[in-house]
Amino acid sequence: MIKLTLTLIVLLSLILFLNKNDLFFNLKIKNIDNKSTNNEIKKKYLIECELFNEIIDRNNRDTERQCYYECNEDDIVRVDTSIEYICQPFILEER
Repeated sequence: MIKLTLTLIVLLSLILFLNKNDLFFNLKIKNIDNKSTNNEIKKKYLIECELFNEIIDRNNRDTERQCYYECNEDDIVRVDTSIEYICQPFILEER
């Protein structure tokens, strides 16, 4: 009788455990599907930004070379590098 009771308890807990995992797995799939639809709505594109100014400041070691790129008339991007890396003639910015 005790063996039967223990077996039933183990089976019941196993069924509940598997059922919860299945529910959790289904929720994860739904969240992934929602994220993929949101990403499809947002379209990303690359804009070419041209170098228009370069400032070299040896006082600050982390940002010794500052490269300024113009993407639009109102949009300016600043890239800080060390002195070893030269400013590229243009960069591609993701928008």
